Amino acid sequence: MNGQKSKRVGKKYAQLVETAKGLFLKHGIKRVTVEEICEKASVSKVTFYKHFSDKIQVARIIVDQLNDEGFSKFDEINRLDLPYPDKVDMMTQWRVAFFSQMAPEFIEDVLVFEDIHQEVQKRYLRNITDAQEKGEIRPDLSPELILLVTEKLNEIVKDGSWKAIFTDFNEFQRQIRKMYYYGLLENQ
Repeated sequence: MNGQKSKRVGKKYAQLVETAKGLFLKHGIKRVTVEEICEKASVSKVTFYKHFSDKIQVARIIVDQLNDEGFSKFDEINRLDLPYPDKVDMMTQWRVAFFSQMAPEFIEDVLVFEDIHQEVQKRYLRNITDAQEKGEIRPDLSPELILLVTEKLNEIVKDGSWKAIFTDFNEFQRQIRKMYYYGLLENQ
């Protein structure tokens, strides 16, 4: 076990992970080959296979790192003593910046990791429930319905259909959040 652990923190291991991360974020997981990772990292394929069984294993390590980073930021924002809409704005701005570093192909390739999607849903539902308990969100709405609507809104982002109406993504996000959190009716 100690030998395995020392491999994981070694220079070549870190070099391979960082190189793969750069390539995956730019081109997606499917398009990148082990040969490309090794060539760009100046590491032999033998060394690659000492550390990883295949590129999916290294991809999983990278996705887990990104996932941990995202959840850390989510938790950090959630702990702030701010009104819920301000937290949502901060989370959205961070998400936009975070995902803008990733090629659409990478994001699509990551969607096969079902456990990540389930963890995101679980955390989102917990966030909604906590906000309801604090009186920040209407308690008479089902958290599962809120999640479903949010996922459908995310599909609009993914498929790009918002571009037919907006030229600026931030303005699109601002109006969606305003409509979503404050509704359509004026002064209810």
